[in-house]
Amino acid sequence: MQEVINLLDIQYEDNVGKKLVFDNEQSSLTLLSFKAGNERSIHVDEKDEVSIIIEGMAEVIIGKNSYILKAGEMIVMPKRTPHGLKALNDTKMLLLRPKHEHK
Repeated sequence: MQEVINLLDIQYEDNVGKKLVFDNEQSSLTLLSFKAGNERSIHVDEKDEVSIIIEGMAEVIIGKNSYILKAGEMIVMPKRTPHGLKALNDTKMLLLRPKHEHK
């Protein structure tokens, strides 16, 4: 059954707030909330990910580059490239992740 999902309907928590929007065989979409100053630490993934800022502003680090994204902007974080995020103010974002293949 289909449902309408309000993408701004997630509370800010002391740590990162997470709400799974959908999860299927191909990909998952997660709604994240960060209070100002909270971070998603630098890490590496085996597939591309997409970050879409829907409220607030964040610094996204990809490799040796830094990008400031605000509401309505998105960026692709390439596979096998270190990346992370720091909320510059209270920020909500969507994270689109393809499923990792299991061998």
